[in-house]
Amino acid sequence: MGIDYDGGMIVGELGMELEKPEDFDGELYEWVEEVGLDRMSQWYDSDIDYNYVGFRVDNVVVDDIDEWLRDVRKKAKEFYRLTGVPARLIGTQNIT
Repeated sequence: MGIDYDGGMIVGELGMELEKPEDFDGELYEWVEEVGLDRMSQWYDSDIDYNYVGFRVDNVVVDDIDEWLRDVRKKAKEFYRLTGVPARLIGTQNIT
């Protein structure tokens, strides 16, 4: 058993701010996976309430900032559409 870690940015919110749709039969983490959202864990084996949930954002090269910003905005809108929760751009580690 080992602990892996990386980091990056995600457009989304903490899992504790989200609720699965009432018509979904399952747990929040199952719904997150089904709709294609990513999770980033702040510490090893953390509950989804303490994971950042959303869409990962690639690192940006300064020359490509306009395209990157469009991508971030698009992902923020899609996150809001899926969850009803406004998204934030979050930089964090991911411990798995």
